[in-house]
Amino acid sequence: MSLNPNVLVEHAKKISGLDDFGNELFLEGLEQLVASINLEASLNDIGFQAQEHRIIGLLTNLLRTVEALKQHPEILNETIKSPIVIVGLPRTGSTMTHRLLASDPNHTAMLWWEGRYPAVLPNEEAGKPIERMKLGEAEVAAVVEASPEALKIHPWDFNGADEEILLIEHTFLSTVPESCMHLPSYSAWIEKQDHAVVYQFLKKQIQYLQWQTPGRENKRWILKSPHHLGFIDKVLQVFPDAKVIQTHRTPIDTVPSFGSMCANLSEQLTTDFNKARIANHWQDKLCRALVHCHEISKLYKDNFIHLDFRKMITEPLNEMKKIYKFIDEDFADQAENAMRAWQEENKHEMGSHKYSLEEYGLSKEKIESEFKLYIDTYIGKL
Repeated sequence: MSLNPNVLVEHAKKISGLDDFGNELFLEGLEQLVASINLEASLNDIGFQAQEHRIIGLLTNLLRTVEALKQHPEILNETIKSPIVIVGLPRTGSTMTHRLLASDPNHTAMLWWEGRYPAVLPNEEAGKPIERMKLGEAEVAAVVEASPEALKIHPWDFNGADEEILLIEHTFLSTVPESCMHLPSYSAWIEKQDHAVVYQFLKKQIQYLQWQTPGRENKRWILKSPHHLGFIDKVLQVFPDAKVIQTHRTPIDTVPSFGSMCANLSEQLTTDFNKARIANHWQDKLCRALVHCHEISKLYKDNFIHLDFRKMITEPLNEMKKIYKFIDEDFADQAENAMRAWQEENKHEMGSHKYSLEEYGLSKEKIESEFKLYIDTYIGKL
C-alpha cells in the first residue's frame, strides 16, 4: 500500500466542497509527509488506513478553517492578550500545570476535541458543536481501547484541556506524525522551515475557536506543548506579550518517558517496530529543542518563569501562587477552589508508567553528556 497526496487532497475537496488550503507551504508539507510515509515508515495496513483517514480529516478541517476566515473576516479582530504558554518535556508537570491553570474560570484552553475538529461543520447550530464533540469522544475511546497503556502515559480526555500541537498539525509542519512513525526525512525537512507561518496560522486558529464561543474573549488563553520548545522564538514573535512557563525535571526520567509514549503510539502501525530507534531519535531532537529554548530564554528573561517538577508534585498550589504573581493576576479564592476541585477529581487519573533506559537503548551517561547544558542550568539550581 501507499498514499497519494493528490488523491488525499481530492477526497478532502469532495467532502468539504472547498478548494482553498491557504498557504502553499502546507501542501508542500503534505507532500513531504506522504513521501516519507511511503519510503520510510514501514506501515502495516492498519497504519496506512489510519494515516489516510487522519490526513483527509486534517485537510478537510484546513479547508473549512480557511473558508471561515474568508467568510468571517471579523475573526481576525479577536484579541488574544498575553497568553500563558507552558513548555516542558512530558513528565515534567506540564500537563498538571496546564490543567490547573485552565481550571480557573478566568482562563480558557483548547479542548482535545477542538484540536481534532476545530472547524464548524456544515449546518452546525451556532454554539452547539455536539457532533464535533461526539467525534472527539469516539476517537479518544478508540485510542484507549487499542492501547490501555496510553492512559498511564497521558491523561486522555476528549473534553479536557490539551495541547494545541493538534491545531499545528493542520499545517503539516508539526511533530505529530513523527511521534507515531519513523519519518527521518520529513523530520529533517520540518526543522529547516520557517515556523513563523505556523504560529501565525496557530493564532488565527485560536482566534477562530474564541470567535465560536462568545464570552471566551474575556478569558486568558493557556497554551501548552513540548513542540513549542524548539520554536519558542516564533511563539514570542507572534505573541510578544506571552508569559512562558517552563517546567523542569531531569532528562534521565523525561527522555525515556517520551520515547515510551512514542513507542506506544507507533507499535500498532508498523511492521518495523524499534524502541531504541524511536527513543534515540527523540533524545537528539529534544536536546536541540531544549538548547534553543534556553538561548531564547536568556534574551527574553522577563517572559519566562521556571518551575521545578518536584515542587509541582509536592506543593502545586504554592507553585500556582508564584505563577499568578508572574502573570500579574490575583490568586483569588475562585481560582484556588477550582484548582482544588480539579485535583480531587483527577488524583487517581494516571496509573504507574513503567519503563527503563536499557529497554529503549538509552544510557544515563549519554543523556547526562548530551543534556549537560540543560542539567547544569536548571536541574542542579532549581
